[in-house]
Amino acid sequence: MIVSSQHYINWDIVEEKMEELSGRDCVTIPCWDIGEVDGIEMAIQADGHHTLAAARELGIEVKFEIIDEPEHLTGETALDAHYNDGDWYNVETSDPSIDSFDLIW
Repeated sequence: MIVSSQHYINWDIVEEKMEELSGRDCVTIPCWDIGEVDGIEMAIQADGHHTLAAARELGIEVKFEIIDEPEHLTGETALDAHYNDGDWYNVETSDPSIDSFDLIW
């Protein structure tokens, strides 16, 4: 499961990203592997929240690239270190651009 706690989306940035993505058929979003939390394998969306919103608006395919967490943090420690501005949600089944969140906790 890919999770994030970034709820804030700036539509000016999304519109800029939409222009950048024009003509593309796929976008890759980086995610950090944090191992197992509550019995579920998780990764944190590392960046690209506005790019993801833009890709979804344009109907562009999204791929999530799971890479190692840069400081080798795992589990609750990683979640605490990367907390942003809201409750943790499932990135693949949520859409912050319309305030629709599939909350994890």
